[in-house]
Amino acid sequence: VPVQLVKKLYGPAIEAEAEELCIQEAWRTVFEENDFHVISDPTIANLNKTDSGGMTFEIKFDVLPEFTVEGFEGMQVEKVTYKVTEEDVDRVVEDLRQRNAMLYSVEREAKEGDFIYADFQEVDESGVPVIGQKIENQQIWLHKDDEEFTPQLLGVKAGEKRRIVLTVKTQQSEIIEQPGQPDEIEKLYEVEVREIKERRVPDLDDEFAKDMGPYETLQELREKIKSDLEHEAEHESEHAFENALAEALLQRVELEVPQSMLENYLDSLIEDMEKRRHDDAAFDAGQYREMLRQRAIRDLKWHLVSDQLKVQEKIVATDQDVEEKLAHVAEQGDDGTKRAQEIRNNQKELSRLKDSIVFDKLYAFLAEKAELTPVEKSWRELLDPEPALAEETA
Repeated sequence: VPVQLVKKLYGPAIEAEAEELCIQEAWRTVFEENDFHVISDPTIANLNKTDSGGMTFEIKFDVLPEFTVEGFEGMQVEKVTYKVTEEDVDRVVEDLRQRNAMLYSVEREAKEGDFIYADFQEVDESGVPVIGQKIENQQIWLHKDDEEFTPQLLGVKAGEKRRIVLTVKTQQSEIIEQPGQPDEIEKLYEVEVREIKERRVPDLDDEFAKDMGPYETLQELREKIKSDLEHEAEHESEHAFENALAEALLQRVELEVPQSMLENYLDSLIEDMEKRRHDDAAFDAGQYREMLRQRAIRDLKWHLVSDQLKVQEKIVATDQDVEEKLAHVAEQGDDGTKRAQEIRNNQKELSRLKDSIVFDKLYAFLAEKAELTPVEKSWRELLDPEPALAEETA
């Protein structure tokens, strides 16, 4: 076979294979001789052949930025402590009352707050029923924010009929244009009231407490609620303090998050959201991506800074730290002992425990270096900050 024919038919493929082998060899040599912290897939760029028969090219990839964490000495940080008051307990107790309210039939005129059970029959202007347009045993709640049913049904009694006007949406065709077709029209209904029910909350007494759990008195219930709130307030106070330390440090560290790292992180967030909302046609991945971008930059920056600080300050979880943590878990009765053993026998759980110990030490280190300002806030302000702020302003 003539050599020129072989070159013509197979030359490009042979050259491409030879280039691939050269690139792989160069690639392997580069990463064996250098300790790069690669965070993106390497790519080949600017491939050029030389006069001597060789070639030059660039291997491009992102690496973790190299930096030193500084500026944590003397950070000004507020240490917020959330306090639980009797008013906070009152609000929880009242919420329990409202959630345990019952409906009772009443023989009187309907008033605001009642529930009406009735049949709705559409009729024409002369009062003749429209065939096929009857809805039976509908529940209607009469309340001040309802501007349609409530004004027309207040004062009605069980067994009474009343004619009302309702605004309903029209059916718009997706195929045929309907010029002049309004979005809504008014329809006439005859309402036949079957029953009126009144919502009643239970009395605030010892019997109410017994219904809520293993409590003999209302005071016992209040004490348990306050204890739970104080435990939650302590947790939230600690969480708020850790966030304040992190934010104060991030403001002092000049660091740009690598673009590939950011985009990969956003990809994973959007992918997770799409899995959870796969049947949501209104989900706009691009819109959510932009909404999440600033938060993602902050999270990745804290990830890079905290990891560097752990290495820089040699913050690790020792075997003694792990044993002390497991002993603390085991102190929570039989369930705690079982949980401690499960953690000890599961490498993933054990790794998660070590990570939490390291972060506890990290925040303790930052707290020791910072200048702290103690601030007390009410538990109510944590749950509903805007009304509390309005009261303070007034």
